[in-house]
Amino acid sequence: MNRKIRRICENLDWSIHEYKDDVELEKFSPAGEDFFFCVDKNNFINNVIEYAEDFDADEHAEMWVENRHTVSGVPQSVRTLIDDADAIKEMLLELAENLKRKIKKRRNTND
Repeated sequence: MNRKIRRICENLDWSIHEYKDDVELEKFSPAGEDFFFCVDKNNFINNVIEYAEDFDADEHAEMWVENRHTVSGVPQSVRTLIDDADAIKEMLLELAENLKRKIKKRRNTND
């Protein structure tokens, strides 16, 4: 991962953990969830964009609603879990949009 892409992620408060073939991005949600996801290093930007677009906030909230009584630290309020899942979707879309701008700048420079 180059410095410019790393800076984009870090400026949006995403922590980056690089492994041999993958990159893990991590950020705390407004309700305190230690949210993270992993994408392949190859085609990193497009993989992040695809993950953001495919993230299902309803499915994510449902997972935590079902586990709120069995997993320590999960908020008990269904509304909090729904709002937090929506916020995570927005965090992901913000990251994707900033990375898309990076692609556009690169294309405009090459024209």
